[in-house]
Parts: sequence; C-alpha cells; structure tokens
Amino acid sequence: MRTAWAVLISVTVLALVGAAAGPRWNPVPLSATVGVASDSVAVEGSTGASAVGRYETVSRIVEVELVPAGPDGDGAITTDVLIVTPVGLEEPAPAVVFLHGAGTGSAAAFTEHAEALASAGVVALSPSKRLDTYSTLERDYVAMAADYARTLALALQLPEVDPARVGLYAESEGAWIAPILAADNPDVAFVALISAPVVTPRQQGAFAVDAYLRAVGVPQTFLRAIPRATGAHWPAGVLSYADFDVLPYLERTDQPIFMAYGTADLSMPTVQGPQIVRGAIPGGGERLMLRYYAGANHGIRIGDATAPVVPAFLDGLATWMLDPAAAEAAGPAVAGATPEQIHLASAVPQPRWYADGEMMLRVPMISAGVLVGGLLALLGGSVALAATERRRRRGAVATAGADAARDDDGGVVASSVDPDDADLDTSVVGHAPRLVRRLVAFAVGTLAVVLVLASYIVVVAQLALSYSTNGVVVWGGWVLVQALAVISVWLGLRAVRRLVDERRGHGIPGFVRVAGGWLIVAGLLGLLVVSAYWGAFSPVS
Repeated sequence: MRTAWAVLISVTVLALVGAAAGPRWNPVPLSATVGVASDSVAVEGSTGASAVGRYETVSRIVEVELVPAGPDGDGAITTDVLIVTPVGLEEPAPAVVFLHGAGTGSAAAFTEHAEALASAGVVALSPSKRLDTYSTLERDYVAMAADYARTLALALQLPEVDPARVGLYAESEGAWIAPILAADNPDVAFVALISAPVVTPRQQGAFAVDAYLRAVGVPQTFLRAIPRATGAHWPAGVLSYADFDVLPYLERTDQPIFMAYGTADLSMPTVQGPQIVRGAIPGGGERLMLRYYAGANHGIRIGDATAPVVPAFLDGLATWMLDPAAAEAAGPAVAGATPEQIHLASAVPQPRWYADGEMMLRVPMISAGVLVGGLLALLGGSVALAATERRRRRGAVATAGADAARDDDGGVVASSVDPDDADLDTSVVGHAPRLVRRLVAFAVGTLAVVLVLASYIVVVAQLALSYSTNGVVVWGGWVLVQALAVISVWLGLRAVRRLVDERRGHGIPGFVRVAGGWLIVAGLLGLLVVSAYWGAFSPVS
C-alpha cells in the first residue's frame, strides 16, 4: 500500500512539474467571418469569356545570374528560369514572376500554372529557388526578394513583355517575400498572394500545428506542447526568420492584390489573413480581390499535392492579371465558399529560460550525461569492490590455511581450505546484483518512455501532415506513453529503496558504487521531467 501511495504522489508531482514548467496553450476563438458576395469564384474582366487556352505556348529555360563572378572568374551563382510564352502575340503582353513557397524550389514546380497563364496571354517566368542560403534553420526573406528581383529584371527586358504590366505570383511562404519586392516598387504592377500566411512565421506555425493536431484528434493536454515547441527562441540567429513581420512592407504595397485560399487549407488563417491585408495596404480593400475555393487545399488543388490545380482558380487568376482594373470594376471583391477559421493566429507564448532555445537541448543532454557518468561510476565501483573482496578472501584463506597446517606439536598438515569456499560478503554478492538489476530496470523503463513519446510525436505529426486520423494510434499511443511513465516511476522507487538500504561500507569503491547509483537516479529523473514537460503524466495535469 505504501508503494502505491508513493507512486501516486511521485506521478502527481511530475505531472504538476510538467504542467507548470512551461506556457499553456489557450488560442483565442475567432468570432469574425468573411461575407462573400457570391458563391461563384468567377473573375470578370475585359477579356469576356475564359481566357485560358486562347494561345499555344512555347517554353524555354534561361540562366539568370544572382551573384557575379569574382575577379578570378569564379564564384558566380546562377539560377534556372522557366519562361513560358504565348505564341502569336500581336502586342507586348503582361508577365508574372513566380515566388516559391517552402515546399517547392524547382523552376518546374509552377509548370502547370505557367502554361495555363501563358495560354491566356500572360508571359510566365518561374525561377528556381536559391538553396545555398536557404535552410530550415536559416533563411533571409529580404535577401530572397533581392534574388527574385533578378528574374523580375529579366521579365522587364523581354521584348514580348509590356514592362508596365509585370507582376508577382507568390504562394505560401512566397507571400512574405512578394510585399518586400513590391513595396515602393513601380516596376511591380500587381501582386497575387496565394495561400498567404500574412502573420509571422512563428504565429502561422503554431496556428497550423494546432489546427492539424485538433483535426487528428489528439488529447487536449497534448496541445500544451505547441507553444513549447514553436515559441522557443534560439541563439546565434537560428530560426530568427520565425519573427519576420510583413506588415511594414504591406503598408507600402499599393498595387492591385489578388488573394486566394482553399477552404480545406487548415494551415493558413483564411479569415484573419485577408483582414490584416485589407487593414494594412494603402486604400484599404479597394484594390483587393479575394476568392475562396470550396474543398481546395493549400495548393488550390482538390485532393493531394498531385491533383490538378483547380481550373476556375487559374482562369480567374489569368483574367485578373490581364486587366486588374477591369476585374476590380466588375467585382465582386469577395466571392466563393465561406471559409472557416476557429482560432486566431496570435502571439505564441515564450517558454521560460530553462526550456527556451538551446536549453531545450541542454537539459536532456545534461540528464543523459549524468546518467552515463553514473553508469560508469557504478561499473567502476563494482569492479573495484569485487577486486578488493577477492584480495580479502585470498588473505583470509592464506591465514586460515597457515593456522590449520600446524598441529599441537608444531607439525605441518595439508590445508583443506579452498579459496573458492571462503565465506563471501553478502553485501557484495547479494545486494550489489539486486541494486544493479533495479537500476537497469529503471533505466530501461525511463528510456522506453522517452523513445515511445518521441515516436508518438513523430507518428502524430505524420498523420497531421497527411490529413489522416487514426484513433487507435492517437489514443492508444497516448495511453501507452502514460502507462510507461507510471511504470517507470514504480521502477524508480524500487531502485531508490535499494539504494537507501545499500551499505555504505567497503571504503572508496563502495562509496563510488553507491554514488554512481544516485547519479543514475538523478539522470533518469531529469529525463522523466523532460518527458513530463512534453506530455508524459499529463492525464492528471
């Protein structure tokens, strides 16, 4: 009974530590909605009927220099640009430069879009994203805008292009870059922001994770991991782009803007984003056209990433690019399916100092280091103690043999004492193996908690990104994590009880062995606290 109470108290303490150690997650519900004037996504303009398909197209790849070569002729950095041109143009045409999202990088990524727009009479240029300065840990949106400006300059120089009608198509992450390029830039005639986050990358990331996890159906207590993961600030400029604010650039973007979202896109603030843009750009919403496509995903496709782009999107986009002013005049400004956004994408709480940035790695690494040090001390102390005990036994046997070899007359008889039959110290032979077994069991249990929790997070992330649900995995995995956590606590209490009962004798080797045991317990306790921080023990917190 005492053991059960000890387990309950220990689990409760760990649960409370895990809950209190970091910020909680309480996203603000969004009550506002978007009033669509029509459920039709059609864009009317000066072209009349559907513009897509009017022209045959021709494609070519050109190379654009991003960084010039040095004095020795080396060091130049170039990128490929796919140019798709309408065949049979009678006069210079409008042109569009594509800006990639985070998931694309090749010039060919926008082939479907480029061919559709070119067939409507818009020259399309799709550059490959520069990747030598782009990574998960570091990226610079201002520098990326400068790279895209090279392709914009190319578009302005093409003989088939009207330089007064060159604009930008920016998708997802590219929608943070396009306003940088468009702000105060008379060379940019229009801007299309497709599946635009608008809020900072950190806010959008937390919003997307929240939406994905709720769609998967994870336990409510698991959601507290969101600010602990997305709210962390790293040193040395790592992930500094997470706090990039596009608003100062939007406030200087006075070109016509076309925004589009799919209503099945869980990752973007589909209601809040356009509201922010409307409030930021000069003139409010007078030059903003907004369309929502029913059932479309982040790429404005219905289905997976390999499905075709929604034809009505490409047709409306082409009509708008050919004559934004005519499209604005024809209206409506907002049309399509009614979007749904449950929570605001807002500021993400920052973890406390002991769980922020590099401390997220230091704490588990220190715990693991203490664990390894304890294992080495336990092993070294046990080996030294065993060697000491063997020497003690040999000395005892030698003394006993010498005494037994002498009879009362001082004669010598054969010794019948076998060193292997000498009495052993039960604290070495009995207690030590039991102590080691319990410490090993505690270590295995704790590492199982860490590994299963990490695996659970990975599996849930995969389900979320694939828009899948699996109740057995989501809830079964969660129950398994909690059960292993409780078992690990029970194993830890058994190990601690054995350590407390362990004799302190045997000199320095014995002290080292016991100290190693306590270090093991301390290291494993640290890992359990880390696990509690990320969700273990959460049913009672």
